[in-house]
Amino acid sequence: MRVVVAMSGGVDSSAAAALLKEQGHEVIGITLRVWSYESKAQCGSCCSPDDIDDARRVAEKLDIPFYVANVEDLFKERVVTPFVQSYLNGKTPIPCVSCNEDVKFGFLLKRARSLGAKLATGHYARVETRDDGRYVLRRGVDAAKDQSYFLFTLGQDELKDVLFPIGHLAKPEVRAIAERHGLITSAKPESMEICFVPNGDYAQFVEKVAGAQPKGDVVSTDGEVLGTHDGIHRFTIGQRRGLPVPAQGEPMYVQRIEAETRKVVVGPADVIARQSFHLLRPRWVDGAAPVDRALQIRIRHRHLGTAGRVSIDGDGHVAVHLETPAKAVTPGQAAVFYEGDTVVGGGWIL
Repeated sequence: MRVVVAMSGGVDSSAAAALLKEQGHEVIGITLRVWSYESKAQCGSCCSPDDIDDARRVAEKLDIPFYVANVEDLFKERVVTPFVQSYLNGKTPIPCVSCNEDVKFGFLLKRARSLGAKLATGHYARVETRDDGRYVLRRGVDAAKDQSYFLFTLGQDELKDVLFPIGHLAKPEVRAIAERHGLITSAKPESMEICFVPNGDYAQFVEKVAGAQPKGDVVSTDGEVLGTHDGIHRFTIGQRRGLPVPAQGEPMYVQRIEAETRKVVVGPADVIARQSFHLLRPRWVDGAAPVDRALQIRIRHRHLGTAGRVSIDGDGHVAVHLETPAKAVTPGQAAVFYEGDTVVGGGWIL
């Protein structure tokens, strides 16, 4: 079949393209230009000009057509602007989910379909078909690389035309495929930072876009002013390091961020645990909320998960109930729900 491969210039998407070519499919490589860099992006980002060049060289090696699509305006509207606004609202955003939903599996999937093709990416996840014809999204086999957390917005309509060629492989196997094909990306380092913040300084990026932010107070849970800060965008729930407060009798953590008053509330570890919260814009892979089903719930990418359930409250909102209180349940991050290795869905933490 005809398959469009989203080629980021990394080893994973390169190996995905190579596998599909091996299997005899008609493969087309497309790289998305999402950001104009003012200077050379540091190693460890993705989608930089060097990455685009690497993707082009991989396509040449595999002898497949290659195109670059400029989606800078879409990326700014759907990913960068919400990222900045989220920090200004006292939340901690997760831009990779928005990029997947609106850019890769929005714009690019639409482009692939217009070419009569399916869309493949280098994500470590799997799509399977049940006996009733419904599609199932599963974790990647390599637990250390699993990226299913970032894909919970995919529903039945998207999954029918999406392929994850390396989801059944471990990272060393992926590199071996790229090396076997002589691809320049076979030993390329991992992408570690957000592509439009290649130096990892999120606060600096927010200030560059939105300007210097108002100062505010750092207060205890009792309201006592302990210090001042240079903007709420510099903090996240559960943060311990870098708090501008004198040493206390016990370690202090950010408990909550009050955007309207610009207060950062800190307290000891036992006050940052939450056992219930609500979801914003929930999405369910199979189309229906898994009400009162036993689930494993991950509240951030590296979270191992905790047992819990979801319910619909009297206002029609999705409520999440954890069996054991979890620390640093952070507004703006995603809560993603699993049954075994199957992704049920997820939403954004309120």
